[in-house]
Amino acid sequence: MPDPVPLPLPLRVSVKGASTVGWMAPMGGPRTDLGFPRVIERELLLAGRPAVVLSHTVGGDATRNVLRDWERQVVGWSPDVVVLMAGHYETIHLLLPNWLERHANSLTWSPRRLGTLYRKRVLRPMWRSLVRFQGVVDRRFPWLSTLRLRHAVADIQRAITHMRGVGSPLVIVMETPPPAPFAQRLFPGMSGRVQLLNAWLRSMVDGFESEEVRLFRTSEVVAEFADGDLTPALPDGFHFSPELHDLVGRRLAAEIEAWAQTQGHLKPPA
Repeated sequence: MPDPVPLPLPLRVSVKGASTVGWMAPMGGPRTDLGFPRVIERELLLAGRPAVVLSHTVGGDATRNVLRDWERQVVGWSPDVVVLMAGHYETIHLLLPNWLERHANSLTWSPRRLGTLYRKRVLRPMWRSLVRFQGVVDRRFPWLSTLRLRHAVADIQRAITHMRGVGSPLVIVMETPPPAPFAQRLFPGMSGRVQLLNAWLRSMVDGFESEEVRLFRTSEVVAEFADGDLTPALPDGFHFSPELHDLVGRRLAAEIEAWAQTQGHLKPPA
């Protein structure tokens, strides 16, 4: 019986973030509409690179969970690459707490009669009113939520420090995309908060002084795709279109593949 042909070790990629990672606008399209984590996997396989990509994403997920979940998601699985799309949630709401956002926009509530009546007649009208009130305050005091952004960046920094201590993965920190017009109308101060967050993320990444901790300039990719009109790029104001997911995934895959070529443990066996 012939000796088995040795196979190269598969590249493992872990993608972590809130709905920006897993949601697209619009949803419900054909199966060929792939989020950027799946596009990363596709492109790596097309390049001949054995790869497995895991996506850890929950809608409305606060950035503090990047720090809370890192051990469970990283230690046992030992990814070669970690992609973080974190901080977006903290740029949206000026005042409203995470628990209320999750409650008001939950996709897992049971369709019982009283629960449906409560959501239709009480919760949703109340939520819309609170968002409108928040928008009024946001126009006058957009700086009120900067503490949220500082805490988010600090949580990301601490999580990266822990992750790098387990197997030294390449960590790619993605910028948060700018809001399109619909989101800007709902959250007037969001554009400024996104710019501030991205500036702090750049500074945080520079502070590691390592080629193994990198910034992915999402804003530049969005600007290239949008060509002056953000609505087709982010149709609901927040989330990538299928076409933008594809472009972002291809750019990330190219960067990951270039790094993988320098890693001896990922080279084919002699």
